[in-house]
Amino acid sequence: MEWHRFTLAKGDHVLAMPCVEIVAFVNGLPDNGGAGFARFLNDFAHTFGEQLRFYRTGDMKRFRAFDVQALEGPAHWFADPRLLAANMLSFRAHSGKTARDVCPPALDMTLAGVFEPPRFILRMILPVEWGDEPQQLISLVQSALAELPLGSGYCGYSLVWEETDTALEEKVLAWAGPLHRRHPGLGYGDAVCLSNAVDRGVVAVNWLTFLGAELVAALGGRDALASSAPAEVSVLPLGQGGVILRAGEAPELGDVNRKDLLPAYHAVGRLVGPVRATDEALDELLIDAMSEEDAHDWLRRFFV
Repeated sequence: MEWHRFTLAKGDHVLAMPCVEIVAFVNGLPDNGGAGFARFLNDFAHTFGEQLRFYRTGDMKRFRAFDVQALEGPAHWFADPRLLAANMLSFRAHSGKTARDVCPPALDMTLAGVFEPPRFILRMILPVEWGDEPQQLISLVQSALAELPLGSGYCGYSLVWEETDTALEEKVLAWAGPLHRRHPGLGYGDAVCLSNAVDRGVVAVNWLTFLGAELVAALGGRDALASSAPAEVSVLPLGQGGVILRAGEAPELGDVNRKDLLPAYHAVGRLVGPVRATDEALDELLIDAMSEEDAHDWLRRFFV
């Protein structure tokens, strides 16, 4: 894969780069408090903690050097359901050479318990090479999401950049727009944006698509999904009554110009069609650097 085409650089400074992302959405305040969030963070830290160099919480003006004490803040949040319910909290960490060089492995947790309805967005950002190790990736997903009261989510190729720099983000999204339209398997990279519709159904499909227990039940249960799934789609167990829908052996980008439209991803889109986010919800999402028509089609690219 020519990954250099998916890298935006200015001199020695990399502005955006490809990655594999694991994204999980939790809708509403979790019954088990922050236990699922703690498991997600701890699995990430156990796997990648020695590589992390910088971190930032929502009340910090800039990234700081990472050390093990950086995890104490989130651990305190997760131990107190009242904090999760009454605050807007966030935790980010990355492995770049400098604070502004956001680089995988990285983590982004946005905990919006104060929103109505409450929602929580968890994103692991892994080196793009993890796409070549599908079984290892699935094992990480199944472990990290084991205790999470999941709504939905997904895993596949995406992009990562420094999202708090507005000018940089505008430049990155303008550059990335043509890549997204050409390669349907490339995720948007801004899970918080997509979260604005997740309380109204599944908003995104990718190589792995995660369904929580409520959505699985709405689709007739795991056995019903397994019996109706085509040969190229596997139905795997996930956490507390959820499933993973696996579209093919490993993540793919696809290429519209070469008529590679990722049929297995479309098959997953058809399976979850009855519980996908409503048209009204999808139309409310703002996909920067795409026209309204392009955004309409891109958000539904696997649902048709």
